[in-house]
Amino acid sequence: VKFDIRYIILLKSVQPLQVYAYNRFWLRFANIAFELTELDVYEKHFTVMNYTDTNLKQMFCQDFIQFFNEQNAGYNWADVEKDIFKMIKGVFEGATALPPPCGIGASPQSGAMYATDLMLAWEHDNKGNKIMVPKMLEFNWGPDCERACNYYPEFFNNVFSTLFLGHTEEQHVTLL
Repeated sequence: VKFDIRYIILLKSVQPLQVYAYNRFWLRFANIAFELTELDVYEKHFTVMNYTDTNLKQMFCQDFIQFFNEQNAGYNWADVEKDIFKMIKGVFEGATALPPPCGIGASPQSGAMYATDLMLAWEHDNKGNKIMVPKMLEFNWGPDCERACNYYPEFFNNVFSTLFLGHTEEQHVTLL
């Protein structure tokens, strides 16, 4: 089944760069097995089901990690997530490399919340070994957080504690 992964990303500071990933990602599933037919069937080709009258499939991230590790012998989710976090940090390094209007400007009073959606792809490294590679689909500023609040009631406390109070312990975040 086609799915994507959504991470919430917190930009606390541009100078120095401080970017956090909210560790509690969520998964978005297509409701019908993917194939390149019936291109007008929404539930086959899209993974965002919470805006239409469809059956929303839910799997919590801790369950996904367990299933991932069980079903992908030789691959560990922690290693895949390191690659995901490296990719996300690279986006912010690029986005803050130049001053405005070309890049994100520094402001000590501000912080921002983004969401990034990604998929995983099988590829081969330069030695021919099969590897899993994250593929970024999009970044959103000011994302819809209804699912985050429904699944994790402390979500906004974690976000605001990280962004504005500088409290990162026990906030379910990882510094990238």
